Amino acid sequence: MDCVLLASGSKGNCIYIGNDSDSIIIDAGLGYLMRTLQSMHLNTDNLRGLCVTHEHSDHVRSAKAFVKAARVPVFASGGTLNALEEGNIISASAKRTICHEHIPVEAGGLKITTFRAYHDAAEPTGFVIDDGDARIGICLDTHEVSDTMMTILSACDAVVLESNYCSEAMKLDRFPECELCRSCGANCQGNNCVLRVYPRYLKDRIQNDGHLSNEDSSACIAELSKDVGIIALAHLSENYNRPNIARETALDAAGESGSTIFVSDQLAEYRERRLVTFQV
Repeated sequence: MDCVLLASGSKGNCIYIGNDSDSIIIDAGLGYLMRTLQSMHLNTDNLRGLCVTHEHSDHVRSAKAFVKAARVPVFASGGTLNALEEGNIISASAKRTICHEHIPVEAGGLKITTFRAYHDAAEPTGFVIDDGDARIGICLDTHEVSDTMMTILSACDAVVLESNYCSEAMKLDRFPECELCRSCGANCQGNNCVLRVYPRYLKDRIQNDGHLSNEDSSACIAELSKDVGIIALAHLSENYNRPNIARETALDAAGESGSTIFVSDQLAEYRERRLVTFQV
């Protein structure tokens, strides 16, 4: 299967996963989604569905237009589907499939399985996409990763894992110095201050009911890297993270495991220079 992280972060989230015969989209937070897929020469004739992790706008901004254009069903938890309909995020006539935790449903030749995530949304979930030959896990927007989640993700060939913020930056509003000077796109030029300081209530929400830090993500990677060959870091904060810092933390955690680490971010150069794509 091919996996393409089309967008990642608070400005929008969208992931394409597919093989020669079937494909699905995880979240539709990217505008002009069908046009983007076609411009990237991704096959839109075999789309089998839109999987929605939760109802926040950065994950569903173009859901209604995409579902109408692609004529595909929406796969999500019952709570998420209700929130999507109540918020007029999908039309009442849209086809939908309720995903119950740990019970696979079929989308063409793909099996879609959800697991619980921990986020301030109606009924957020992660996804595992299985085509019979490979398995890709998606774990975004969760402030913790339970033992059950770790067991599920460890059985995947590749995992897209949230690494939202740097804990030190969240505490001090300044980034630690990088261990290595990479061409990361952050253009810090020695300025370690965050771009925009968040108020306390927002920091508390992110840390306590929102997202995984680099350090939390890397604790997962230390275990996942024993079994998972590819790990892609996603949903990096534009203000409280930098891709090189997230990468260094993850690489330290992976150690000598041999796991490949990718980093997806939302910098201005992202689409042209930092598009994460891999195959399993």
